[in-house]
Amino acid sequence: MLGLGLALSVGGCSNLSPQLDPPDIAAMEQVASRAEREALYNEHSIYRHYEPQGVRYTKGTHPGSVKRSWQSLEAILRSDQNSSEALPTRKLRTARILTALTLVSSMVMIAGIAASAREGLDFKNLGGTGALLLGGGIGSAGFAVGGGISYNQARKGYDHAVDVYNDSLGMRLGLSTPQGDYKPPPGVMVDEDGFILLDDGDPGLTQIIYLPEGPLPAPVASPTDGAPLPASLTPGQLDAGVINSKQAIRRECRTLVEAGRTIIAEVTIDGPSGTVAQVVADNDAGGACVASQLFSARFPAIGSRQQAFSITLRF
Repeated sequence: MLGLGLALSVGGCSNLSPQLDPPDIAAMEQVASRAEREALYNEHSIYRHYEPQGVRYTKGTHPGSVKRSWQSLEAILRSDQNSSEALPTRKLRTARILTALTLVSSMVMIAGIAASAREGLDFKNLGGTGALLLGGGIGSAGFAVGGGISYNQARKGYDHAVDVYNDSLGMRLGLSTPQGDYKPPPGVMVDEDGFILLDDGDPGLTQIIYLPEGPLPAPVASPTDGAPLPASLTPGQLDAGVINSKQAIRRECRTLVEAGRTIIAEVTIDGPSGTVAQVVADNDAGGACVASQLFSARFPAIGSRQQAFSITLRF
């Protein structure tokens, strides 16, 4: 009976499971709007849900979607050539064959139990009915274990095919590259890792690093009393160091920056010299003007190699 139970648990057939509806990808490829294609991708992608009973899958993110097992992925994965080729067909076929053999062995074992019910089982003088019972039991257990291993490998193969399907869907909709990297919309910039570069609401602006025109001054000499330099500057010292630069920015950069705009600059101080080593600001005339004025700021020397802080300028 153990072998029969294992066979029934392993013998789940994807053809008998409710299937996720495959999309009409050929029709989706004809959609011109980028926003509509993004919506179609979200609607027809396969999403995983990690439940106590195992991984479950849904098509799309609708809250009413029924979470199904991997056996329900057969139709949707075979609707795409790439994911269809990634399916573990051989592993699943092996699992089904071993499941069938487990069922046969279980029936043989049951027949042996029925035949030996009256005379009992004597291992010292093993007869035909005893051999039937013993062989059926051993075969049932062996085939069930082998079927369970193949079944588990097939399940993992279907889970891998889900990733192939999602990547293929994004590629066919023009949203990703053949390598699976996201393709941003026209006019959107990304960094080397593929993350979208965001700004503070100013279209087309990104931030760059500005450097001083000349070499940094020599380090400031240590105090004569031998006291060590502080490790960092206080907020009051930072404000005092940029006060003249702020006044110059208001005077020199106002005509280059439209009213109501905010520029956030990241300032890095060279600790030993107390001067500005670099400024990260917007890549336009306003950002360049702000950076040029910040390079005139002066700060007390510190023991650390660098110290960074942020300054927000509203025009």
